Amino acid sequence: MKEWGISGATILTPDEQLKGMNLEIKDGKIDRITKEKVKSPLAISFDNAVLTPGLINAHDHLLGTYYPKVGNGPYPNWLPWDNDLKSAPVYQERQQIENRDLYLLGGYRNLISAVTTVADHIPHFVSAPFRGILPTQTIENYALAHSIASFALAWGDSIDVEYQKALREDIPFITHIAEGFDPETVQDLKTLDKKGGLGDHSVLVHGIAFNEEDIKLIKQKGASVVWCADSNMFMFNRTANVGKMLEMGVNVCIGTDSPMSGGINLLYEMKFDKMLFKKMYRKDIPNEMILSMVTSNCAKAFKMKKNGQVKSGNVADLAVFADRGRTPYESVVNAELKDVLLVVIDGRPVYGGAEYSSLFDSLRIDYQRLVVDGADKIIAGDLRGLLQRIRKAVGFKKEFPFLPVEFDD
Repeated sequence: MKEWGISGATILTPDEQLKGMNLEIKDGKIDRITKEKVKSPLAISFDNAVLTPGLINAHDHLLGTYYPKVGNGPYPNWLPWDNDLKSAPVYQERQQIENRDLYLLGGYRNLISAVTTVADHIPHFVSAPFRGILPTQTIENYALAHSIASFALAWGDSIDVEYQKALREDIPFITHIAEGFDPETVQDLKTLDKKGGLGDHSVLVHGIAFNEEDIKLIKQKGASVVWCADSNMFMFNRTANVGKMLEMGVNVCIGTDSPMSGGINLLYEMKFDKMLFKKMYRKDIPNEMILSMVTSNCAKAFKMKKNGQVKSGNVADLAVFADRGRTPYESVVNAELKDVLLVVIDGRPVYGGAEYSSLFDSLRIDYQRLVVDGADKIIAGDLRGLLQRIRKAVGFKKEFPFLPVEFDD
């Protein structure tokens, strides 16, 4: 791929705010960040824009990508919700669609919200056939358990075997945990620790039943936690004690969960989490912290050593947002779908404003023109074909609020 560059945007690394700097991309990596003019003649310049690392969705189930939400909570744990889901007519409707197309649907749902990497929590044999076709990246190397309780699904080997694999290969061990309030589920963290699955490679999803003692143990062991606030509130009318986690220095990430229980997309989830935090703790969570929870914190949790930060040598996974006159961090956290100006994965632009079509043309990237949330966009791949296949499978034109797209006919 040709070398190319970006100029004019305020860069959030996300730890630092860099103004008046330009970024050069070479061989899929960030080659340099400089005040000098971009060397390559192939460069795009932004006015009033903010550049960040590509966003990372720390918890999703791509195979579960559908709409609307299903449930009649609050539930004691995840299992009765799952039973309600699988008995719902909309679940039977979803089952008419090929797994490949559900995966693609989930990929595009994430891509248009500036997500470049998704943690798709599912056994490897389920997700592996689809990794090469998705418009976004997924975390490929991980150990896992479905959850900790006796009624967990049979994902992976035993907890101790999976965690030792994580240590040996320096990959994350991912599990749902403390997702409910029945007597067994509230003991999940102690059970995980006894089974040898709690440590600095552990990524603990949900944790709504964690008490202060649990949070102290998590910090001591160096584990990370994924906050899925919208899904938690929908299913349980409670969420994790994130305020105490942040106070104790726990590495917290943000995930959406599936749209059948959780947020429409990661942009919505950031705003929802900020609002909920204010309601719970009567103080604001800084926008800088929210951005870290969808970039650098996730890279730390998932052992992605060359992602999550804008710096020379890192993978060129990038997102550019419109600067709406707020502070740069606030512009990102409050962004709507129309504000996503460009998404770059492995140095390759894959989605953005229609005004940047010459960049796609120069890099020989095939794309389709569409309107997203009222804004003219272009997107790599065949989103139109995907939606046509889904329409044929279910027998009508299905509307997805997480994919508000129109095509020029």
